[in-house]
Amino acid sequence: MLILCYGITKSGSTLAFELIKGILESAGHAQPRLSDDVVNPGHGVNYIQPLDRRRMNRLIEAVGERWVAVKTHAGFADPLFPYLEKMEKKGRLRVIASYRDPREICLSLIDAGVASRAAGKKEFSDVRDLDSAIPRVSEQIIKFRKWAALRNTLRLDYDTVAFDTDVAIDRIEDSLGIVGNRDQAKHHAFAGAFTQKNRAERHRARKELTPEQDAKLRNAFAEFLENVYEKDEERWFSSQRKTILAKLEARRSPA
Repeated sequence: MLILCYGITKSGSTLAFELIKGILESAGHAQPRLSDDVVNPGHGVNYIQPLDRRRMNRLIEAVGERWVAVKTHAGFADPLFPYLEKMEKKGRLRVIASYRDPREICLSLIDAGVASRAAGKKEFSDVRDLDSAIPRVSEQIIKFRKWAALRNTLRLDYDTVAFDTDVAIDRIEDSLGIVGNRDQAKHHAFAGAFTQKNRAERHRARKELTPEQDAKLRNAFAEFLENVYEKDEERWFSSQRKTILAKLEARRSPA
């Protein structure tokens, strides 16, 4: 089974991915590096982007009967939605989607921009302030909502993975139907694997944002904050699922 790990950029997605790998490995599921004709060449881990049906087919076929985790930051087109759900129903695919308070992501992106410019790197170098971070995070939230709307997607937030890791492990094991060695899994994720560790702080926004900045970000991400952090999140995702499937059905129906 392919365990596809989508994560919003700078949401602790690498940490979540490595924790999942650690759980799988400790449960007896080796995590080999797949071939470059299946995942993106040049990456030290199994990473794939962009995604379409052809690439998904090749990936699922390459994984076969093994249980292998693959990471992505990619979105996908609506027509792929029912195919992904079909693969999940067949037991060929499980999706785990990681996220974080978007205000925290903005701060992490600004840090990444500073580091990239200092190192002469292109990635994130254009992120200099909140105004340049907001559009990037907004785009990622759209992708996240679609991944998270798929049937049986496990949604993992950064604070749980990083600071309440046993709870995260419980949820991952329950979702996958396996039991691993949690000490081994945590050692892999926090000590053995490369996870970009960054600041690794909780509630940065409370300490670093002015009231005006916080209000600006709350306004920019109001829908996400309200439906994911302040209310029952399930309805927000199930409504997205219904909307996507209804659009696809309307396209198939004769005028």
